[in-house]
Amino acid sequence: MMNFPPNQPPRSSRLPLSLAACAVLASCASPISPDTAATAGGLPGNIRKIRTYDSPGRSSEVLSYSKPLQLLLATNSAQKDVQVYRLPSPASANPVPVDMDSTARGYQGLSLGGEPTSIAVHPSRAIAFAAVNGGGGRLVILDLKAAARGEKKILLDQKIGIHLDSIAVSPDGRWVIVADEAEGSASTPGNILIAPIGQAILHKPLPFRKAAGLVEAIGQAPGVIEPEFVAVSPSSKFAAVSCQDNDAIAIVYLSQTPRVIHTIRLPRNSSPDGIHIAYQSGKLILGIAEEAADSASFYQLANSGVGSQLISRINVRTLAGQGSRSDPEGMVLFTQSGRHYAAIGVERANRVLIMDMVNPAQPRKAGVIGVGSRPEDIIALKSGSTTTIISADEGKPGRGEISFITVK
Repeated sequence: MMNFPPNQPPRSSRLPLSLAACAVLASCASPISPDTAATAGGLPGNIRKIRTYDSPGRSSEVLSYSKPLQLLLATNSAQKDVQVYRLPSPASANPVPVDMDSTARGYQGLSLGGEPTSIAVHPSRAIAFAAVNGGGGRLVILDLKAAARGEKKILLDQKIGIHLDSIAVSPDGRWVIVADEAEGSASTPGNILIAPIGQAILHKPLPFRKAAGLVEAIGQAPGVIEPEFVAVSPSSKFAAVSCQDNDAIAIVYLSQTPRVIHTIRLPRNSSPDGIHIAYQSGKLILGIAEEAADSASFYQLANSGVGSQLISRINVRTLAGQGSRSDPEGMVLFTQSGRHYAAIGVERANRVLIMDMVNPAQPRKAGVIGVGSRPEDIIALKSGSTTTIISADEGKPGRGEISFITVK
C-alpha cells in the first residue's frame, strides 16, 4: 500500500530505468492460471457474448448512455453524425435506432455540421456534450429529450480549441473536460480545456480555461503535445488525460483555475489511448490501453491525484492478439458480483479481452470475445445482477457495429 505525504508537490512518476524494466518484465510475466485462461471457444459461465449488432451507420466510435432516458449514443465519423438508439435493457442487446430525419431514406443520425469525435451524457440532466471538428473545434450541447422524440435540438454550439479528440463530464455533473489534440501541425498547441457546467444551460458560451502547467509537466514543445482521451476520478476532483504521442498521462485538478498536478511517464512508444479510473478493493486504479506497445498497464493513484504507482503491465498481444499487432484501444474497469475486472478493446484483433483484477498485481485472463470490426471505445453498464460491456466497432474496413457482452 502506498503512503503519500500530505501536500505533495507535482512530480513525475518516471521510475529509474532499471526499476521500470523490472516492473514491466515482472508484470508481463504474471502467470495466467489455466482455470481462468478462457477464450472465445470456452468462456466461463459468467461471461457471455450476446450479439454484434450491425448499426445503420457505417461506423461506431465513441459511446455514451443515458440511463434515465434509456438512450445509447454513438459517434459516427463515416456519416459525420451521432447515432441515437433506444436501449431500455442493455443486457437484452436490442438497440432500436431513432430516426432523426424522417424525410431522408433510412435511419438518420444527429448531424452536427462536422465530425463528432466524442460524446458524453450528463449524469443527471437530459443533455449530452459532443466534441465536433468542423470549422475548427466545437462544443455542441444536445437536448436528449428532443432526441428521444426524433427531434434535433441544439442548446449550445460553441467554438473551442483546434482539433478535439475526447470529451468527458465529471460524475458530479459540475465539469466538462475536453482533450484538444490539435494534431496536424507543430504550430498548433494541444491543450486540456475545462469549464464549469453550471446549474442551467442558457445558450451562453461556457467559460473554458486551459489546464496550466501542461507544457512544463510533459516537458515537450506545445506543438507536439497531443492530449488524446479523458477519464475522470469517481470523486470528480481530477481528470486523467492520455497524451498519446508523449507517452504520458497528465493528472489535472478540476477547478475554476485548472492545473496539472501530476504526470505519469510511460515507457517509450507506449502511445496511451483509452483510460479509465475506478475504485477496486478500496484502491483507486487507473487502467491504460497502451496502443503502440500492445500492452495495458494498471496504476494505483493517490486519492488526491498527486501520486501514482505502477501495479502491473500485461502483454495484450500475447493474451488476445493476433499477427504482429493488436492495438489495445479502449479500457473500462468494473466490478460485478464482488469481483473486479478490466475490459480492453483490442482493435486489430477484433476482440475484447476481459481480465480478472481481484489481484491487480497479477491480472488474470477471464475471457477473450470476438466482436465486430476494429473496436474503438468500450463502456460498462451495470443493471441488477449483470454488467453489460458494449464495444463500438469502428469498421474501416468492415461494417460499423456495436457488440454486447454480459458479465454476471
